[in-house]
Amino acid sequence: MEINHLTPDVTAFLQPEGGSSVGLIRTNDGYVLVDTTSHESEIREFLAAVDVNPADVCLVLITHFHDDHISGIPVFDCPILSHKLTRQRIVNRRSERSKRLIPTETFVDRKDLEIGGVQIEFIHAGGHTPGSSIVWLPESRILFAGDLIFENCYPFILSGNVPDLMEALEWLLTFDARAIVPGHGVVCDHKEVERQLNYLQTTWERTADHLAQGHSLEEAMVDPDYPVYAERGHERLHTLNIKLMYQQLEKLSA
Repeated sequence: MEINHLTPDVTAFLQPEGGSSVGLIRTNDGYVLVDTTSHESEIREFLAAVDVNPADVCLVLITHFHDDHISGIPVFDCPILSHKLTRQRIVNRRSERSKRLIPTETFVDRKDLEIGGVQIEFIHAGGHTPGSSIVWLPESRILFAGDLIFENCYPFILSGNVPDLMEALEWLLTFDARAIVPGHGVVCDHKEVERQLNYLQTTWERTADHLAQGHSLEEAMVDPDYPVYAERGHERLHTLNIKLMYQQLEKLSA
């Protein structure tokens, strides 16, 4: 774990070697948390590292439904806010464990909050998952991007829609962010957004060309001219992302 104090009141907990990021925002009314990691013990460890008690957290913001961002929810006895589609996806799991992970409040397009003197904008983006949302702090110009951004590793697109994801990344570039906290990796800036967008656009267009030429998925997946986004996750996600894009393009052309 790395602790990055972006401002005296905004902290990012990062796991560069794997695992999801967490944001902590200090306000006069308590702390606001962005996501909760893969394990209850993990989020407790993060908070203890900066001498914060879970009871001091007054609101938890959930960027999307994946387990590595929501599994620490039971630690907190405060409102849990997510997009409506994120909550719906968790409810639909119908498992006993998932009952403990259901957000208590939802929003649709955006939720503008003022908590203890801090302005927080929680905005729906889609792309990575249908309910994916970002947290924007306009005063400090810090953006918590959730899994719209995978810094220096292949983006995971299994639960998403690639055209929507590319549109969401283009939208992120319109923010005047001085720091971007990705869902995975270390704090970055617009250059990482541009790099991921270029990877997705290039891979999407090359896959569309294969499909237009009548090439099979197997033929496309062995094309050596696809862009390599990062060494981390290369063997698995490089070919998996080609496969997912091929399948999405097939549906669009049907």
